[in-house]
Amino acid sequence: MKKLICIFLVLALTLSLTTACSSSAPETSKTPETPVATEKPDDLKWDGYEASKGLSGKISFMHFGDDYERQMYADLIAAYEDLVPGVEVEQVYTPGDYYTKLQTLAASKTLPDIFWLSEGRVKEFADAGLMADLTDVLEKYPAISDGMFDGALDYGKADGIQYCIPKDYTSYVMYINVDMFKEAGIPIPTSDWTMDDYMKLSGELTKVANGRTTQYGTAVNNYRADWINFMGNYDAPWFKDGKSNISDPNAVKGLKVQADLIKNGYAPAPGTTGESEDRLFIIGQIAMYPSGRWVVPSFINECDFEWTAVEFPKGTTRVSPFITANVAINSQSSSKEIAANFLSFQLSQTGLGYTLSSGLSVPLYEELITDKNILAEPAEAFIATSNYIGDKEQVEALGTGKWSEYNSIISAELSLVFEGSQTIEQAAANIDKKANETLFK
Repeated sequence: MKKLICIFLVLALTLSLTTACSSSAPETSKTPETPVATEKPDDLKWDGYEASKGLSGKISFMHFGDDYERQMYADLIAAYEDLVPGVEVEQVYTPGDYYTKLQTLAASKTLPDIFWLSEGRVKEFADAGLMADLTDVLEKYPAISDGMFDGALDYGKADGIQYCIPKDYTSYVMYINVDMFKEAGIPIPTSDWTMDDYMKLSGELTKVANGRTTQYGTAVNNYRADWINFMGNYDAPWFKDGKSNISDPNAVKGLKVQADLIKNGYAPAPGTTGESEDRLFIIGQIAMYPSGRWVVPSFINECDFEWTAVEFPKGTTRVSPFITANVAINSQSSSKEIAANFLSFQLSQTGLGYTLSSGLSVPLYEELITDKNILAEPAEAFIATSNYIGDKEQVEALGTGKWSEYNSIISAELSLVFEGSQTIEQAAANIDKKANETLFK
């Protein structure tokens, strides 16, 4: 009997182990499920959706900007990952010292798959072989360039090859403290105002009490967009035949407007007040402020007065520099197909709905610039400037690959003018001499 019981127990134990092994077998052999693409949403406006099906892998995306941009691109990435569940996009947000970090990554051959690049760095990175030729990307995703403003793609080219795509841009306008104009009984400038009008209004809106300026009519920035604007609005050939030509009389005339605003006391010299120029506008110490679209979110959130934007005053003509961040794909990326698809989403109407939502920049497309869901208020001045965006001298200077050094020479010499150490004529002569002897030989 004991022997029978033992035999029974052995059989029962064996059966139990066999059953357990059988039930666990499917778990050990199960393969990961392939992510299933979501059904295309009815409101999706992205021509690259079909090409995204079946994509899988991980890419990295590096960009600069303020916290508004960090959040915008986090939202963009989340939306893309929902539509393309097989792809993961690592956001590499780099708010400070961006180009030092980018160049360090380039030197160690660890550049991210996608990265931003200002228009002034394109030639430099192209010559180093760090960016993929995007000609085939534009062929596969024609919607990226369809309807883009004429000349916009030129800011992402080097030696005729499309290495970058501008993601958006900003033109330059004049921000107006409406309350100050109303208090002074002065009407808001219209699109036909001139540089002479600007100088006159700057004087009328400047207030001095007990020898101290309590309100400035305007501000002066020592920034590339400003001096390109002032020179360009006088149709100055400030870069000509591969050489710096800022001594041209029209270039000097444009820059002299900036110098005279400071000399007359209508604007503080840059960096002398303890506050940035845009901060002076926010706290109500300047009536007119020349700047780009990037100040809009802070103005919306911080200005406790009515404000608006109008076109930049006209000299003999109107030109608006093209200030942008380009998107490039790493030439050594092993995930170029995914990177290109993500780029097509970023520049789609749906993608731009995320990245332009805070008002930081302007869409590159004629069809979208009048869409208030894409370009919120203030809009009219930016719509107007889209008719004359770009400056041929800027494009030519960028094409030398020496823009950063050239910009530094100009900024240093203009600083001496704004602090009263030299005249604008002396600065122009010094710029041409230094640039043409060292950079454009």
